[in-house]
Amino acid sequence: MNLRQFASSAAWSAVSLFALLSATTLALAQPGAPLPTVEVRHAWTRTQWDFPTPLQADAYNAARLYTKAPLYGIKVDRRGRVFASVARILDPRVPATLNLVVTKNGQSVLQPFPTWEANDATRPEGLRSVLGFTIDSHNRLWALDMGYTGGETRAAAGGQKVVVFDLDSGRELRRFALPDAVADPATSFLNDIALDERRQVAYLSDSGSRAEGGVAGGIIVLDLKTGAARRVLDRSPLTGDDPERPLQVNGEPALPGVALKVGVNGIALSPDGQRLYWSITTGDAVYRVETRHLLDGALRDADIAKRVTGPIRIGGGSDGIAVGRDGAVYATNVTLSRVQRIDPRSLAVSTVAEGPEWIWPDTMAFDHEGALWVSTNHLNHAFSGRMDFDKAEPNFRIMRIRLGSKQTALGRAGNPVN
Repeated sequence: MNLRQFASSAAWSAVSLFALLSATTLALAQPGAPLPTVEVRHAWTRTQWDFPTPLQADAYNAARLYTKAPLYGIKVDRRGRVFASVARILDPRVPATLNLVVTKNGQSVLQPFPTWEANDATRPEGLRSVLGFTIDSHNRLWALDMGYTGGETRAAAGGQKVVVFDLDSGRELRRFALPDAVADPATSFLNDIALDERRQVAYLSDSGSRAEGGVAGGIIVLDLKTGAARRVLDRSPLTGDDPERPLQVNGEPALPGVALKVGVNGIALSPDGQRLYWSITTGDAVYRVETRHLLDGALRDADIAKRVTGPIRIGGGSDGIAVGRDGAVYATNVTLSRVQRIDPRSLAVSTVAEGPEWIWPDTMAFDHEGALWVSTNHLNHAFSGRMDFDKAEPNFRIMRIRLGSKQTALGRAGNPVN
């Protein structure tokens, strides 16, 4: 099966209380190392929006649209505000795909960003389905629009794009259309974005998960000065799924009876912009390459592949990836329900956090204090229709990990490059 094919207030209150009361530390620390503090900042059994009217809220709940609206990506701006994506992968009726997370009456809710109108998927210029996004040093949000919604076999014309918003005013500043030649409307699954402000380049991961018969993964290099884009490592083993390592999540197949095939997923840059890292979901690898090779238009994919470091084996499939101020790489491990750290020099792997609260850790982000934020969403149950939306325990969490001022390594060293 590919991604094209799968397509009560009491519980909510209990989860809001859980979010306020829960604070756990889940780490394997080396003797003498500071133990990171983990705080649950927001949690839901069902995603909930701050609807303009009670009738709209009632309609959302009556149609059980919350079953099609799992939480995905998160980022934190310089004012400490949390933004979240709810991609319309499962249903085009998801109220809003790009959101600000706020607390109202003691409960966490989503507010469309910048407006309800901007999130209208029926408008040609609207945000259709945002999964990955990032926030730059000027407090601008760069949203990567997948261009298609649940049930569609092709992305809408002009739907695959990058849209830039000023977070202080909500004003759209710029947009970049992604041509069909670099993002096939029938196969592309535009997943994540990494931004090099100094060189004015964005790197986009395309998981290629909607392709029939296999993954059509690749990385898109977008020149922000000219708007020109080109695709590298197209359908390469370095950006595809690993057939020998089917995805397991918390001891069970990701999707019962079928193979979930997702290649390149999370993507992130070193602080100096000289190295690009990416994760593989159906597999257990993280890769890196010097960006000068990606920017060299004379190099063919085979030439770039020779210059890639990896696989860096982390013991399970990974979704999100992020790089700290010190260059340390943090990768989620959806197989082992962990957040892991990769030393940028030795490439040794250690565990930062793990446990039942970390089932399918999705996306990560650093705030201005250097703390690491992580979203978790048990996405395999959301995709397969097995998620319980009536329990008190949350299905979706946004957690903050205080790593310490030096972002030191925690946990056991693992196997680096094989």
